[in-house]
Amino acid sequence: MDPNLEFYRSILHLRPWERRQRMQHLSESERDRVRIIIETEQKEQRLEELVAGRDLVQVALADPEYIKGDESLKNIVLGRTNWPLEDNAMIRRITNDVARSNSTLIQYAKNFDHSSHALDLDTWKLVYCDVCYVDGGNTTLQEIYEARLREEELQTPAERARELVRDNDLKRARRNAKWMIPVIESLSEDEKKGWEDKDPDLMNRLYEQSNQILKEGIKRQRPFDEIEQRKIKEISDEILELLSKPRNYEDILTEVWKQVSPAPPSWIQHILQTGEQFGFVYYRSREVYKTRWNWRSVWRRIDESSSPFRVTWTSIHCQGQSNRFKLHDLETENWPIFSPNEAMAEDDDLRKHFKEYIRENRSNTVEDERKKKKLKKKERKNYNDTLSPGILRNTFIVIPFEFASGNLNLEHYEFYDPCWVWAYDADWDGSEEETVVDGETYQGRVKVAKWSVNSWFYAARWEGEVQPFNQEAFDAAAIEESTDEIKGTGQTIHWRNCDRAFQKKCQGGVWLGMPKEGGWVKVDPGFSVYFVRGSKGEVRTADAA
Repeated sequence: MDPNLEFYRSILHLRPWERRQRMQHLSESERDRVRIIIETEQKEQRLEELVAGRDLVQVALADPEYIKGDESLKNIVLGRTNWPLEDNAMIRRITNDVARSNSTLIQYAKNFDHSSHALDLDTWKLVYCDVCYVDGGNTTLQEIYEARLREEELQTPAERARELVRDNDLKRARRNAKWMIPVIESLSEDEKKGWEDKDPDLMNRLYEQSNQILKEGIKRQRPFDEIEQRKIKEISDEILELLSKPRNYEDILTEVWKQVSPAPPSWIQHILQTGEQFGFVYYRSREVYKTRWNWRSVWRRIDESSSPFRVTWTSIHCQGQSNRFKLHDLETENWPIFSPNEAMAEDDDLRKHFKEYIRENRSNTVEDERKKKKLKKKERKNYNDTLSPGILRNTFIVIPFEFASGNLNLEHYEFYDPCWVWAYDADWDGSEEETVVDGETYQGRVKVAKWSVNSWFYAARWEGEVQPFNQEAFDAAAIEESTDEIKGTGQTIHWRNCDRAFQKKCQGGVWLGMPKEGGWVKVDPGFSVYFVRGSKGEVRTADAA
């Protein structure tokens, strides 16, 4: 008999403030205890009424959208608990407090390419098992994992039901787990440790030894002898060797990820291998040149705005965070010093300057001038102003007045409106047969969303300049993004967030236009296209996130 609990039951019909008043004689902890018991009972009753004795596996197979529309039912089908406190406690225990909630763990596993976390083997297995609740019975996580493997292989009704109600985040997290688990299982306990895990003070000792030699040399006020120099070099070499090795378990997982995940798209691999800056040459339109804006300030504000989900290169698979840092450092915009020639048509003037600029192969920007001025006269001749090979020679970007004026007062959290800039084909001379798309005559330039210039559009123009179509790279990139089977790879691809100027909707998909080639290509909606190009208007390849 629990008198306080029974008393609370007897006053449930009262309004909340009246209940609080009647319970004032009890301590706060006691009030919380009985309240939680009652709330738990009420929730269990609601769940029982919701399930209504139905076989939820059969319900999910017949109507997965119904199950997906109710989080409680979805949790039951996936084997999860509907009690967040218990669920989070289990997740903290299994992950060693790396993740503290269901949603956090799924995001960590899903976004492992963006940011790595020290997820141990049991954590990856828990993700594969849909982050189901394993603390409520006598079955271990390993036993549940092995059972789920068998069910997936046999495609049992329970597994088919789970697959139907999983969202895309969970599907990608499970896919990553399936890649990681076999390799982590093959590692010995020693192989799972980085040098810092094995000897936490090793780096500090090396620095102390080096500092001690330096201090003694300074104290004696004489050059280091041969033995001291050799010792300093040995310590420096050992430090450099350590820095090239995995420091801890998280670094080891990063190396595993590079082994098991698909290689990045070929254009990204090329940038990472060469270490060359990549991007385009940029110009302002003649109308923008005529304004009195402080362009450097205006562009900095515009350039720091937000972008829609998955339209920039940062959403593309890069095989790890370190590669993303490298790409971020190598991304560039080259703004040559340029004065419009009013005696020429604007497009002709821009193309003429661009061709001369590329032919000279020398970067001549305001920033280059500043750097040269800071150098001594003798050093200026050694200044390397060679234009990076990663800056494309077949295309240049022009910022129209509409884009600049429309985004002058843009806040950092806002999207461009309008979003498009002009991308000019440097080799177009108007001699080809006239092409008209949606009533507009193609004049050697197309509209491209600014945020996509260095993603799918750069890939398209880079491939057109130096790289033949690579079917294997396309397959890897497409499969990396899609949890569904790719149909008609190279011809029909999944699409999302392509530039507005290229698309027109149609039944069952979207037509992407190739204005220069005068053709249209049908593309299924669903996922991301970062590469659309072809000499005859066909879709050549796509780099998916």
